[in-house]
Amino acid sequence: MKYALIAAALLSLGGVAAGCGGNSDSASSADASPTSSSSASTSSSGSADDLCTALTAGSSIKDGADVADFAAGLEKAGTPSDIPAQAKQGFDTYVGVLKGIDPKATAQDLKNMKNVDLSKTEQTNVQAFLSYASQTCAPSAPSAPSTTAPSAPSSSAG
Repeated sequence: MKYALIAAALLSLGGVAAGCGGNSDSASSADASPTSSSSASTSSSGSADDLCTALTAGSSIKDGADVADFAAGLEKAGTPSDIPAQAKQGFDTYVGVLKGIDPKATAQDLKNMKNVDLSKTEQTNVQAFLSYASQTCAPSAPSAPSTTAPSAPSSSAG
């Protein structure tokens, strides 16, 4: 749930994700063309669990090497076969942007990076992916509503 948003805040992809400031463009990502550089290499035969697990790595990004590992993990995880087409395109753009970040970037470099220049369609697609990831990876906790729930089932069985 929060993981996609954490990674999105890290990148602030043209302001579509969290609007927490910019970091995703330096000299290295200026040459990456997000949609064409990754769409051929990302898989769509992954599972939702694999995707969500890969997204959790976004919460521990500290430098460019972490971003590179995060992008590789997402690429390896791929997307579930039931992902909407627009969200799949957003995933491809997202991974492409991540792959454009210099692995040698320091934490300070990441903080100083500017927003990525994405087209309106790319922004919409990335937002569709982030929404999909938020919904798909949200923890489903059926017993979470009440802390008194553990004692209730035994008394209602009689």
